[in-house]
Amino acid sequence: MGEAFYVLAYMGANIAFMPFLVLLLPRRVASIGVAAGGEHLLALLVLAGGITASLANIAAGQISDRAMTRRGNRRRAIAGGLACLFASYGVLAFSYSPPVLALGVIAFQIAVNLLLGPIGPLIADYIPDERKGNIAGFLNCGVPVANGSVAVIAWAAPVDGSTGFAFTIALVAACVLPLLVFWPFGSPLKPQPAPMPVGGDAGGRTPLLLRNLALAWWARFLLQLGAALLTNYLYPYIAFVMQRPMAASRLTADTAVGWLSLWAALAACCGAVAFGRLSDMLADRRSLMIGSALLAALALTGFATAPGWWMLAVAYALFHLAQAAFFSVEAAFVAEIITSSRKKGRWLGYMNLANTLPAILITLLAMQASHQNVLGSAMHLVLLVCASACIIAAGLCFAMRDHLGFDGLVPDTAGRYN
Repeated sequence: MGEAFYVLAYMGANIAFMPFLVLLLPRRVASIGVAAGGEHLLALLVLAGGITASLANIAAGQISDRAMTRRGNRRRAIAGGLACLFASYGVLAFSYSPPVLALGVIAFQIAVNLLLGPIGPLIADYIPDERKGNIAGFLNCGVPVANGSVAVIAWAAPVDGSTGFAFTIALVAACVLPLLVFWPFGSPLKPQPAPMPVGGDAGGRTPLLLRNLALAWWARFLLQLGAALLTNYLYPYIAFVMQRPMAASRLTADTAVGWLSLWAALAACCGAVAFGRLSDMLADRRSLMIGSALLAALALTGFATAPGWWMLAVAYALFHLAQAAFFSVEAAFVAEIITSSRKKGRWLGYMNLANTLPAILITLLAMQASHQNVLGSAMHLVLLVCASACIIAAGLCFAMRDHLGFDGLVPDTAGRYN
């Protein structure tokens, strides 16, 4: 039951930000775009949000680590994040001017990371290594389910207004509250001593551990470039495409984004669960990471060159399947490494930079493109660059060495590795 509540809460944390980035924020910007600068305003808001999220997640992870040390769990830290999220959504629901909307986005990014920061490390706190891939698969259904919730929110609130924000936060509360109310977890896992590598010692394992973490970080970063592009700029790209011969007169941009998100959610859930469970059965998770990264490259190429709506939809769904599969297996890989660390929240905060920095980079590129009024027409070229990045990510996964964890490491006087 604890694992089920954990997965549900993690999905709720993803619902907290995905519909906002994909639908609610672009739609709000579009409603005030004539006076505010339209796409340029959206780019500025995404940039400010990405920078805020990068710092907030690290701080939230460290706060939750201290809570874990003092109280033996992260329950109160999760509750505080949920309360802050409620407040930020209240501000966003009634933000109809650029300055207020900007403040609301910054507050929202702080709040959502105060929620995600303490939820993420629970997989390393309580889930045994032999089940980490399976649970990581279900956790990574959070993004596709949140993508699918875009369709539900677009149906429940077809036009901009406070209804969409209220409906979204209600979904988040319904997912997170069961974990807080029942808190089904007992004591966290106790570290198990790992066998010493042949011809080496604990200190000699440290560079290899950090090397694996660094390679995992860069691989995630490169995969997230395409994800950030399609998350933040799918709506304006679809609006651009609908003005071309591919346009379907019966679809609006809101409806098209909703349907694409729904199909992508179904495909990604299948990929995340199947690949996560399969990775528990294999001695080496890296082969699945390599395969899913290459599949993501193929999907992005198809999305960039799609001649019609069906090809576009298939490529979009295939990309979400591939990235969900990659992130599931990579999350299990990283969780194994940090299981015995007392600074799980801090390490995952650093790993989260690989999620937020791509959004910042993509936003800077989009801002330059919007200045030249070529955002829509140039996006297919950026998609091909992101596809190349996925191929490089596969190479980085190939360069990883056998799993090494924190267990058995000898900390220095500053406790750097414990």
